[in-house]
Amino acid sequence: MVFRTFAKASASSIVHGFGMGAITQQLRRFSMSAPRSHTYLVWAPDYTDEGALARRMAVRPKHFIRANKQIKQGILKVAGGLITPETQGHRGQKFVGSVLLYEANSIEDVRSLIKEDIYWTENVWDKEKLMIHPMLMATTLQDQAGITQPSPED
Repeated sequence: MVFRTFAKASASSIVHGFGMGAITQQLRRFSMSAPRSHTYLVWAPDYTDEGALARRMAVRPKHFIRANKQIKQGILKVAGGLITPETQGHRGQKFVGSVLLYEANSIEDVRSLIKEDIYWTENVWDKEKLMIHPMLMATTLQDQAGITQPSPED
């Protein structure tokens, strides 16, 4: 199992291209919380074998239940399935992966959350290609996230 992470950007390279006001505001927001949490973007492509979509759809309701719990806990901020451009807006959309935005204390915490997700344990997400990126937010997130897909728990 390989996780690729990109955490080597220097502070000066991050500052270039962003106004100092936005960075100062975001750093202030992070410094006010204890313990300190960070934002992580997870890019989780699906396996491409013939059975990948069927595996995804079979466990999707359980995936939504867990996602909803993480949203209520304030851990999962944004999540969604990636689809192919040609199936956008049509019935029978073809999923090709997921994108998730977590707030956690460490990248190791995010790895643990990913490894516990049913899309990981049931071999929906490609374990060799999944990436976790620490993210410096340039904008704020809405205060209250919610799952837009129905789950059996709702």
